[in-house]
Amino acid sequence: MRALNASAVLSRRAALGVVIAATTAARRAAADVPTLKADELVELRVELPADRQGLAGKVRVARVTVATPAAFDPGQPWRVLVVNATSDPGYQSSRALMTAYRAAATAAGWVVLAADPDSEVAQAEDSLTLRYALASTALDAVHARWRDAGQATLAFAGFSGGAKYSGWLAALFTTQGARVGGLFLAGVNEEPVATAAQKLKVLDDGYRSIPVFLQAGRRDTVAPPDKHREILDELRKRGFRALRLEVVEGGHRVDATQLQAALEWFAASDDARR
Repeated sequence: MRALNASAVLSRRAALGVVIAATTAARRAAADVPTLKADELVELRVELPADRQGLAGKVRVARVTVATPAAFDPGQPWRVLVVNATSDPGYQSSRALMTAYRAAATAAGWVVLAADPDSEVAQAEDSLTLRYALASTALDAVHARWRDAGQATLAFAGFSGGAKYSGWLAALFTTQGARVGGLFLAGVNEEPVATAAQKLKVLDDGYRSIPVFLQAGRRDTVAPPDKHREILDELRKRGFRALRLEVVEGGHRVDATQLQAALEWFAASDDARR
């Protein structure tokens, strides 16, 4: 897993201020898209709004996949899980990772989505701002199909480098007024949550109440359980109060064993914090 380049986010943070206006325009333009249905898997090809293209490098189109739980009703509020994969070649599809997480997420009663560039992106160009542009465009697409998506509580899930992206995206979305309800970080060997929140100036008492669920593979030599314990200790020292660590069998591989339990915990915590 390569280290994330935070400077790309911080140097372009001012550009994020235009995202809200672009998002509003995109939602109005897509108002005639049919609503989401229960137990549905939807795949969309969505053009990035013009103002968001400045965050996305050469990427102009997002490929978006959305899945709904069996009890989904578009007239009711639902929580949304945003999935992010690593940038490592061969494993960088967030939509592919979503297929591994879908059953657990929808069983927990969450809408789950992921987005990838429509064209191949070199690892060096797979920036945090690109991930933000893709994820926010995906949420726009959902909003067009489900009226209350804009008010949904968000959680972020990722494996390996995708866990690092998830930690940073949670902070980025918070700067734009999103309600973040949890982080599921698996196979991660660096602490991305408090670091991102501090650099993006959202590390307050409320942010420290967000539940963080770490999952480690017992035989993982890339991100071993001890590294997850170090991350847990660091988050505790930085004031985070809702922390869990679970160790599953296997090495450095995708495993959704604990995801449903994590999302159910996030939902209960979100209810308690309201």
